[in-house]
Amino acid sequence: MLNVPESAESLASGKEIDIEYRFLSDEDHQQIYLLLLQILGHLDRLFLTEVISTILKELLMNANKANAKRIFFLSEGLNINEPSQYQKGMKRFLEEIIHKWDEQESVLKGSNFSVRLRAKILNQNLIFLVENDAPLLPQEMDRIKARLESASKFNDLSEAFLTMADSQESAGLGLVLIQLLLKNSGIGMDKFKIETDGKLTRATLVVPKQIVPLEVTTKLKDRIFTEIEGIPPLPNTLTRIISLCNNADSDLGVIANEIEKNPALSADLLKLSNSAGFASRNKVNTIVQAVKVVGLKNVRNLLYVSGVRKIMEGRYTKLQEVWNHSNLTSYLARQVSQRAGFSKIADIAAAGALLHDLGKLVLLALDPALFRKLSAYQKHRDLSSSTIFEEISIGISHPTLGGMLAKKWDFPPDLVSMIEFHHRPFMVSKSIYADLVETVYLANMMTDFLERKVTYYAIDSSILRKFELDDKRKFEDTCEKLSKAYERSNEEN
Repeated sequence: MLNVPESAESLASGKEIDIEYRFLSDEDHQQIYLLLLQILGHLDRLFLTEVISTILKELLMNANKANAKRIFFLSEGLNINEPSQYQKGMKRFLEEIIHKWDEQESVLKGSNFSVRLRAKILNQNLIFLVENDAPLLPQEMDRIKARLESASKFNDLSEAFLTMADSQESAGLGLVLIQLLLKNSGIGMDKFKIETDGKLTRATLVVPKQIVPLEVTTKLKDRIFTEIEGIPPLPNTLTRIISLCNNADSDLGVIANEIEKNPALSADLLKLSNSAGFASRNKVNTIVQAVKVVGLKNVRNLLYVSGVRKIMEGRYTKLQEVWNHSNLTSYLARQVSQRAGFSKIADIAAAGALLHDLGKLVLLALDPALFRKLSAYQKHRDLSSSTIFEEISIGISHPTLGGMLAKKWDFPPDLVSMIEFHHRPFMVSKSIYADLVETVYLANMMTDFLERKVTYYAIDSSILRKFELDDKRKFEDTCEKLSKAYERSNEEN
């Protein structure tokens, strides 16, 4: 197991690290991600964390699968250098090994084949080497060269989706993905190469000191910006009440009177004031009572949620799955913050979680087919964040888009931060909103876990530790218990 603090210290001091694996587990990938957070933070290149993490994960998995391929051919007595036997073996390899990858751990760990991850900082350049014991065959090298060459013709991943599918080598789109990440991040496609010496296969990645990210422009991105310009502001009736809520000297009776003019808003406020989060001895029956129980900040946040839902559901087809996801995330955000001793931020975190996927509503409405294709491609990669695929396919991610909408509607900075960085909490780790963003990040990942989109090891372990959920069994039990409690609360309402 990788010792993250020790490895980060070695790299920072100019030493090379060399880690050997037989089988790359989800936990191994999680540890590599944490190492990247530390070393890229040290180099002031934290914005590259997802890019480098995704590239290394692709390379390490491909190397691991290349070793598994050699083991399979040897065990089946097939000559990997004979074309007809290669084709026959590859068909069975896909069916019996790749599609049942989790079963290969014991086989690979008991073999003599290994994968090595080496890294070093040299003249402020961060250099990675991924090596494996399976030398590339000529036809494999030709296929890789063809993939890399084809990648240079694509501007974004959506173009690749339209013109190619994953190859039988299970690395077709993966290699295109790596090249697009390198090009669009500003690292450069020339900073990556794959070579073999007849004994080893080596992939080299150099992260240079100077990086200028490429602006990804797509037709869909242009449509998105036009769409944002056309989305109306929050209704005047709501902004007037929000203004009153932002003034600590406002008369609660005046605020209550304004809210009473909106039956739907009144109903939502009464429901909120009588919910478990604001449980009181007596049932709240009046708007004035509700405002007192809930507090001005929470009334303000309710107004934002109410206004956004009205605009989005009036403009687009009602995307109930997004709201269902957000409702559960909101519930989990309140619960995990209270359990971890962050009760003071529970209410605002719950509001931020309710709005965190604003941008996804727009993306799904404008191009549902592409968005769902992206989701399907990511499904079996167990990534810590899906935003990287959106950025290289569309040119903008749903959190960034959500942040733009929040700013357009003059949301306060705490809500904007939770929406904009809910997939990238490390970008605001030193901000006053770090606790809020990390709460929403964790709640969102817990919802994704319950929806079987990610595994436990896709979650930042430092945030799990902060919320006392860094034990896998405890995390799973907590998710299960809170999910059932959420279902019960819905039934009662």
